[in-house]
Amino acid sequence: MQQADDFPAHIGIFITGHLLAPVVIAMIATFGLSAWLTLAIILPVAIGMTLGMLCPVKGAVIALLWWRGVDSFKQERVPERTEDEI
Repeated sequence: MQQADDFPAHIGIFITGHLLAPVVIAMIATFGLSAWLTLAIILPVAIGMTLGMLCPVKGAVIALLWWRGVDSFKQERVPERTEDEI
């Protein structure tokens, strides 16, 4: 099992925050909802989004680490063939 440490969680929180910030602003400014009601709605949504993104983001981070050959990942890619070899 490969380790991605905390990087996927940070990416998930970053994406969730950027997606929900306009929603929070619209809920308070446009619809006139109170801060407590907004918090009660947004908090479960934010937790669900972050947990839902965790596995795909971890897979993407592991793939990136493998592709770049970082740490214990070995570069096992097949070299490209030239026209002379075809």
